[in-house]
Amino acid sequence: MKITLNTEHCIQGIQKASNITPSKAGTSYLKTMWLRASKSQGTISFMTTDASTEYIGTYPAEVIEEGLVGVQSRSMTELIRSLPPGLIHIETDDKTNTVVVNQGNRHYKLPASAASWFQEFSQFPEGDPIVWNGESFADIIEKIMFCISDEEDSSFGCLCIKPNGKGGIDFCGLDGNKFAICTLVNDELSAKLPDEGINIQKKYIADVKKLLSSDDIEIMIGEKRFFIRDKDYRDTFSVPLTQLSFIDYSIFINKANQEGGTRIKAKKEDLVRALSRNMIFNTKDEICVYLTIKDDSLTLNSSDKTTGSATEVIPAQCETVVPEVAFVTKSLIDILQHLAGDEVSIKIATQDGPCSFMAVNDSTYNIIAMPMQVVSKTYYQEEDL
Repeated sequence: MKITLNTEHCIQGIQKASNITPSKAGTSYLKTMWLRASKSQGTISFMTTDASTEYIGTYPAEVIEEGLVGVQSRSMTELIRSLPPGLIHIETDDKTNTVVVNQGNRHYKLPASAASWFQEFSQFPEGDPIVWNGESFADIIEKIMFCISDEEDSSFGCLCIKPNGKGGIDFCGLDGNKFAICTLVNDELSAKLPDEGINIQKKYIADVKKLLSSDDIEIMIGEKRFFIRDKDYRDTFSVPLTQLSFIDYSIFINKANQEGGTRIKAKKEDLVRALSRNMIFNTKDEICVYLTIKDDSLTLNSSDKTTGSATEVIPAQCETVVPEVAFVTKSLIDILQHLAGDEVSIKIATQDGPCSFMAVNDSTYNIIAMPMQVVSKTYYQEEDL
C-alpha cells in the first residue's frame, strides 16, 4: 500500500475510529485500526471494532498502490493528531513488516498487522435508506438514555424502537422504577421496522450517540444490525440488535394516565430549585422529599435528625385527589431536568401507583416514575413499575 492524504481531511475519521477501539482490549485485533486503500475510488478507509460496534470511515486519498494493513489504533491516532496540517505519505514496508508515515523531514514506523488477520466488516445494506437528522436522533437518545437500566442481559437494558399502531413510533427506555417514552411520526422508519420493533442494548446506544453528527444521516435496519452513515457516505457504523423482548409498557402508561387522580401544573424552575435545597437535608438513610398537594400550592418537605429539616411552598395549579406523595429527591430532579419548557404537568393516579411527568408544551415525551411507598414518616420502600 502506498498513499498520500491530507491530515485535515482524515483526522475526524481517524479520531472516530479510535473512539471505537476498546481502551483495555484483551486481544491485539481489537486494538487494531485497519487501513484499506482503493485506487479505483481514490479513498482510504479507517476501520475499527470493539467486537460489537463497527466503524468504517472513508476519506479521499491519492492511492498509488492499493492494499490492506493494520496498525495499533492508539499510536496511529496520536501520531496523526500531533502532526502539523498538510500532506502525509503512508506506505507499507513488507521487508520490515511496518507501516511508514512520512511528512517532510519527519519519518515514523509502526508495527503492521498482516491482512490475513482481517475479518470483513458489515456493509451498509442495499436499498432505500431512511433519511433523518442526526441531531434529532441524538436528542431522543438523550431523553431516553437515563431511564435505561445498566443490566446488559435484561430487556430493561435496551432502547426499544417500536411502531405504536397509531401512526407513530415509540422510543422507550425502562430501568424498573422509571420509564421514558418519546413518540414521533416518521413514515419511512415505520415502514422499515418489524411489528415487534427492534431493541438495542444501552452500551451500543452510547456508541451511536457518540458518533452521530448534527447533519442528516441515513439509517438501515438489517436482520441482526442497526446501520447509520452520514449523507456523504464518509462515516458508516453499525451496532448489533438484541433478541431480548421488551415488556408490554402499555399497562403502566394506562395506569399513569387513568381518569381521576391528582393533576399538577407548576413552574419547572420553582420545583427544581426547591428540590435542590431540600436535597441538602437528605442523607443516605433519608433520600426522599414529601410533596403535600393543595389546590394552589405544593409544599416540599425533607428532614433527618442529623441534618434538620426543610419546608418550602411553591405556587401550583392542582386538582387534588391524592393529598401527599413521596419521591427520591435526586431522581425527581433528574426527571424534571429532562423536560423541556418552563412548565411541567404531573399526573398522580394513586399514592403508590405510577406517576406521569410531561412538559406542558410537549405531548410527545412522557416520563413515568414510581413514588416511594410511605410506610412511615421516616421510612420509605421503593416500588417497581
